[in-house]
Amino acid sequence: MMRTPRVHPARPRIDAALDDLTDGGLALICGSAGYGKSSAVAAWGIRADRPMRWLRASRGLDDALHLAADEDDGARLPRLARAVRQRQTAAVCAAALIADLSAPHSELILVIDDADALAESPEGLAFLRALAERAPDRSRVALIGRRVAQLRLIAARAKRQVMHIGAAALRVTPRQTRQIAEAKGWSGAPTALEEARRAAAGNGGILATWLDQMREGGDRAELDEFIRRDVVGGSGPLLARLAHPAGEEANPELLHALWEEGLLIAPADQDELGETGWTIPRFIAETLNLPHHLGAVSDSAEIAPEHSPVPRVVSPVAVVHDLGPLSIEVAGRRIEGTAIRPRSVALLHYLATRPRHAATRDEAIDALWPEAEAQAGLNSLNQAIYHLRRALDPDYDLALQEGSPTPYIRHEAEMVTVNLDLVSFDSAQLRSTLDAVRRRARVDQIDDLLDSYLGPFGVEVPFEPWAEQHRSALDVGIFAVIEREMVAAYSVGDIDRAIDLALRAVRIDPTDGAMLEHLALLLEESGSIAGARRAAARAVSALREMDIAPNPALQRLSAQLHRVRPALQQ
Repeated sequence: MMRTPRVHPARPRIDAALDDLTDGGLALICGSAGYGKSSAVAAWGIRADRPMRWLRASRGLDDALHLAADEDDGARLPRLARAVRQRQTAAVCAAALIADLSAPHSELILVIDDADALAESPEGLAFLRALAERAPDRSRVALIGRRVAQLRLIAARAKRQVMHIGAAALRVTPRQTRQIAEAKGWSGAPTALEEARRAAAGNGGILATWLDQMREGGDRAELDEFIRRDVVGGSGPLLARLAHPAGEEANPELLHALWEEGLLIAPADQDELGETGWTIPRFIAETLNLPHHLGAVSDSAEIAPEHSPVPRVVSPVAVVHDLGPLSIEVAGRRIEGTAIRPRSVALLHYLATRPRHAATRDEAIDALWPEAEAQAGLNSLNQAIYHLRRALDPDYDLALQEGSPTPYIRHEAEMVTVNLDLVSFDSAQLRSTLDAVRRRARVDQIDDLLDSYLGPFGVEVPFEPWAEQHRSALDVGIFAVIEREMVAAYSVGDIDRAIDLALRAVRIDPTDGAMLEHLALLLEESGSIAGARRAAARAVSALREMDIAPNPALQRLSAQLHRVRPALQQ
């Protein structure tokens, strides 16, 4: 007999969602076998602030009510216990349970496991509907099932606040995947483990079974049996019809339902595991001998955002320090550029160079993946956007399931844009300040401008042509302002101010021969001969590298530095 894999990693996503389940609320928790729905809810219940009672519905309503009464022993469900002792009908016992939940001071969490199986009987369906449609009270109810359509049918007329939790919230994360792998004695490559997580659509049961197969020699028989019998069940023909459409267009609601059950993966702009379109998880597709990508699916078949019971607080503005080594300040955190994927960093830099920080998909792909084919480029762009969003907001995955991700980076209507209300760039502020001081500026404005310049733009993408162009434009603007202010200070006899400006310019670009020349001549005039000679030698070297002949005065200063060296050595 095949053993059913048991996986019990921590589930922060579903924990956070259930924490938002308010008094009188109804949670619909849906996913195929292997997602650990029951164990996740049980683990959450241990930490909950009130007692939890279970109704295990796999054997019908009557057996489920009797078992619940036995486990409670009249402590929290006295009416149900009395009805069971009196051997009342299932309908009477069900009414007694609802009365217990509605009683004053009753603050229970009732979990009904395998709810869609219970709904297959008329009396079970009537009980579940009565449970959902009764007036809200202080109890909370969670229905756990495999088929989202059944759960939605039960809650169609619910008077309670309804929360939907699909398989995406139950997916194991890369960290949890590693924990499962370590428990299974896995010693393979981390990349192969991540590929397996994606191939399983984050289904911990599939992943655990696959790890067992790998350890035991790679035989797929047990994995295929588990997927066919428990994960897919009766949905196999439906997946086959979607994979081989006969001129019919897929219903978006059907795609959404199968996505919530973990039998499909949505496109990358809607799903962290997605690719360029709707797909069947690779392990499931291989078991059923179906293509990984679905047939013709309308572009409008998108995931509709579910109701979020509690509005999510929008995170504070993100300040992108893109002058010098990249770092980002957001929500009290500081994110170093080295902690973000390189292509996501490049995308952020590219958007910083664009007017209003917006670009079309084709423009972004041409700039960042010029050699990629159209589909590969779009997939790379989607992945870069996802990882950038997740870097800015660590709770992005959970927020995506709630339908309320913070819109730092938008991807819609063929456009990729930065939300100007939530994101600011140091380079954009610098450009704005340069425009403001294009004419005569105050001394404090110039000092603030130079203080804000912590290094060249986009040091992480030194050779990208669009980055070089933007970097050069900023540097030229800064040097134009410095040179203008330096000349103005010198003209009124403030040579110290002129030297300070020249020194700051040289710190910005130590290879600028013209500014090194200005500094050398200013230092000589002020009487700082040693500093003038060093600056002159650097200026001569930089100018000659650019095939520019230094002027005689500069050559004279530079030559004096070399002449004094023997005397200093003696």
